[in-house]
Amino acid sequence: MNLFEKPPTKTQFLQSLQSGENVNWYYRIQEIIKKKTKNGDDFLDLTVMDKTGRMPAKIWNNVGQYYKLIKAGEIYKISGEVKDYKGKKQITMTQVRVVAANDSDFNPADYNEIPPFDSLALLEQTFSLLAANLTHPALIQLVEFFKEEYGPSLQQAYGAQKIHHAYAGGLLQHTHSVMEMALAIAPRYGLDKELLLIGALFHDIGKTAEFKTQPALETTLEGGLLGHVVISLKIFLNLKNRIADFPADLSTRIQHVIVSHHGEKEYGAPEVPKTPEAYLLHLLDLLDSRMNIFSEQLKSSDGQKLFSEFNQALGTRILLVKE
Repeated sequence: MNLFEKPPTKTQFLQSLQSGENVNWYYRIQEIIKKKTKNGDDFLDLTVMDKTGRMPAKIWNNVGQYYKLIKAGEIYKISGEVKDYKGKKQITMTQVRVVAANDSDFNPADYNEIPPFDSLALLEQTFSLLAANLTHPALIQLVEFFKEEYGPSLQQAYGAQKIHHAYAGGLLQHTHSVMEMALAIAPRYGLDKELLLIGALFHDIGKTAEFKTQPALETTLEGGLLGHVVISLKIFLNLKNRIADFPADLSTRIQHVIVSHHGEKEYGAPEVPKTPEAYLLHLLDLLDSRMNIFSEQLKSSDGQKLFSEFNQALGTRILLVKE
């Protein structure tokens, strides 16, 4: 029986899908890559999305036919099954077709991804936190320029394409978290909290230009050739240059925090941390990204396994049982 002919009993948003569930619903294809199995057979590795999030998917049969049909960024009706793979849910797609004019249950608004939290409230909290802790006039002016030009982007942007905070609003969530931790730890070591806050605000803002997620997930030309660290530095310099007499030493220290936040040159840092503020920001950036990996892995688990498969970013398997 053609599963497309069976009307679903409910909408099947990605966030609600469970392992073992049959799927017969509409999703946007965010990414599609043709790959080969160990035996040399072609398969399609995809990412599908809706307003609740995104999920990996695979096509094992009729690969040539579907590779010609499917275009990244377009919405299709998909039939398949949700399965568990390496501790995460993914859809094994068996049938795909374009959306038809008589698909009365299709709503285009369901494919504009929204953050899984109140992003406007968090954005306001982030700038309130900055306002409450910044005293240097040049930094206050810098944040005003940032808010006007990059506030909307920060509210919606992913924190990464795949590894951590890889969802709408993820960059804002990560930025706010790093700021809060910096404020909590800076007094313990007598560090410059204002330098840390500005470093946290700017360190990943280049990701808003490094890649795009709508209508398809892909790296931009600027992102592929420069990377988000360099783009973040450019954004800071462009905004800083609007401020007359911005202190040169302060500018240099902020630039250093930005370019060193990956910690090691082998991980994409143009320079390694050479100030305590730069080193702390690197550690907090790493901490928040790693804890988000744990959180998202646990959310995507269906409770069937004790441990996940090997996680490349963490270098280990993750315990999937909370208690």
